[in-house]
Amino acid sequence: MKSIVSVLILITSFCSFGQVNSSIQHDGLTRDFVYYTPSNWNSNQQLPLLVVLHGLTQTGNGIMDITDFNTIAEDNNFIVCYPDGINNSFNANMNVTVSTADDLGFIESLFVYFEQNLNSDPLKRYLTGFSTGGFMCHKLACESSLCFAAIATVSGNMSDTVYTNCSPNNLTSVLHIHGTTDPVVSYNGSATSGVSVDSTMEKWRNYLGCDMTPNMTTMPNNNLFDLSYPERYTYSTCGNYSLELIKIMGGGHQWPGIATLVGGLGNINMDFFSPQIIWEFLENKSCPSSVSINEEKLSSLHIYPNPTADQIIIDIKGYNGPLMLRFTTYKEGY
Repeated sequence: MKSIVSVLILITSFCSFGQVNSSIQHDGLTRDFVYYTPSNWNSNQQLPLLVVLHGLTQTGNGIMDITDFNTIAEDNNFIVCYPDGINNSFNANMNVTVSTADDLGFIESLFVYFEQNLNSDPLKRYLTGFSTGGFMCHKLACESSLCFAAIATVSGNMSDTVYTNCSPNNLTSVLHIHGTTDPVVSYNGSATSGVSVDSTMEKWRNYLGCDMTPNMTTMPNNNLFDLSYPERYTYSTCGNYSLELIKIMGGGHQWPGIATLVGGLGNINMDFFSPQIIWEFLENKSCPSSVSINEEKLSSLHIYPNPTADQIIIDIKGYNGPLMLRFTTYKEGY
């Protein structure tokens, strides 16, 4: 496992309550984001952090307005952040892409920024995303050196490249929401959108060691005029993790429960409010709090470069778990 510790350059920073616009520098680019802190937040609290990733052509502000995760964050006491992708997209190695930015590194740096500046809880990192943002969530869970406690994706799957190369450093709980008649990201997979939803669920099932056949629960069909209805599939015996699929029969490329004309195509299922269901899935899930590294692994530990100005890489051969670092600065003569 390689763990990279970087010094972030802050462009605009506020320790404030409510909605804040801010930026960091990453890979030579100014990366913008907006975030919300609940009204009772203070810097001594380690609150969970949810990062919400928008779809193609969208923005962080746009998905903030659509989903209203700010209200859920206020009611449930967590921090929520909405970053902007370059060219209104994220580079999730999709079959068709409009961005070549290092978004994996950017999102990793964003979590580190919040942990350093707003004291967010490194054990409760959560991700959710729509369409391209959902693809990016799967990429991060497959490839990042960081541990994410849970991810939840809407109408965003795995690209062929991410599916083939997926090799998680850390396991994570996964909720996926997808319509069976999605005209943009096909439920059954396509040359443009990547693998099928069933293939993605099977990939995570194998990693988490869940039972092969999920239990299906019919969710309430409260709206008879939306031409769709939800089914919830829950996998059992996944150890300390959870794996679920909400399959929208007849559903389109949309956030269920959000009647909007912006950002989606096809039927909008109105039987449940997906942001609230997503938070209920994410909350209380946590990364492991500690790890034991035996002498054999310690003998394979390499730290470089030396000397360094702003970054170190820690490489432990054969170890893929989370790593907690503590730094102490000594003055000469002490």
